[in-house]
Amino acid sequence: MIKQRGQVVIDKILDTAERLFFTQGYHITGINQVIEEADIAKASLYKHFGSKTDLLVAYLQRLHECWFNKLEADVNKEVDPKAKLLILFDHHLERQVRNGYGGCRFIKANDEAGMSDERVLAEIQKAKQHLKDFIARLVVNSGHQKLLTDKELTGLIFMMLDGGIIAASIFKQADDLQSAKAIIQKLL
Repeated sequence: MIKQRGQVVIDKILDTAERLFFTQGYHITGINQVIEEADIAKASLYKHFGSKTDLLVAYLQRLHECWFNKLEADVNKEVDPKAKLLILFDHHLERQVRNGYGGCRFIKANDEAGMSDERVLAEIQKAKQHLKDFIARLVVNSGHQKLLTDKELTGLIFMMLDGGIIAASIFKQADDLQSAKAIIQKLL
């Protein structure tokens, strides 16, 4: 499938913004830097994104879709319902290793812009709620030991994933994500 020229430009802009927002942060990244590094005209950026916030929202939307599709594909490769829950930790661990323990892109965006822009916060909440809902479905189908209610186990897994990612980004290692996985495995 051949991409339309407009989509090629949008992808160049979003790819550049993604790299810059992740490596140096949203506030430090300027529109002129995105334009320069994407090697596009200023008019091209503003044709597709009216503001830097619009660019951030589009980046978060694309990130959510790509990230969740990969997560779901990884989980769906497993047939054992309990193992599906543990794959969540493997998936997040692999992402942290691949990204140099850079943390969660949604949490980073929330720290920088989620408090000041409702659209940004809404996109971050949408992505995190999607993950929570996905975990909840996996928990219900897991046949876990019922040491916790489905809702409690869902909340615990969600918090341990995010907490493990934050710890991985702080300590630049995966020990806490691996420990979280081992704890959840005992509860299953």
